[in-house]
Amino acid sequence: MAVFPDLEAAGLYGIVVFLLALGFLVIFVESVSMRKLAAILVASLIAAIALVGLGEAGVAFLALGVAAAVLANQTFEWLTTRP
Repeated sequence: MAVFPDLEAAGLYGIVVFLLALGFLVIFVESVSMRKLAAILVASLIAAIALVGLGEAGVAFLALGVAAAVLANQTFEWLTTRP
């Protein structure tokens, strides 16, 4: 049985994880190196694919929320520091 059987609720949890992770990154982390960014994105995507393969599509939204937050933080940093 899936942890989050309702995918709509799991999507909302994914949005909450995205906002919490993005807030944490923006406030406490100044920059993420490109190597760490790539590693986090690959690990999150592999975790999401593995979770979907195991039938836990709702939990995969949480992993994708973290990946999206890291990517959004990098985009925000790039937009605010370019000349």
